[in-house]
Amino acid sequence: MGSEKLYDALKEVLVGRLKVEPETIKPEADLFEDLGLDSIDLMTAVMAIEEQFGIEVPDSDLENVKTLGDAIGVLQSKVQVSA
Repeated sequence: MGSEKLYDALKEVLVGRLKVEPETIKPEADLFEDLGLDSIDLMTAVMAIEEQFGIEVPDSDLENVKTLGDAIGVLQSKVQVSA
């Protein structure tokens, strides 16, 4: 599965559930500084993606996630493993 599909799904969660402004969502955006998320918001987004794609992402895999691109990378690796 392409990272573009994951990016679109994550963007949908960020805008729809977490009320992030769509124009601020870019791969290089810092999840906390630029998008205004906190750790609970990040977990909410990840849980939505886990459910949508049938994957599991351990909390430890998210410890070094700072940008949207980082999050996509972690999610992409889980989707590939589960395929």
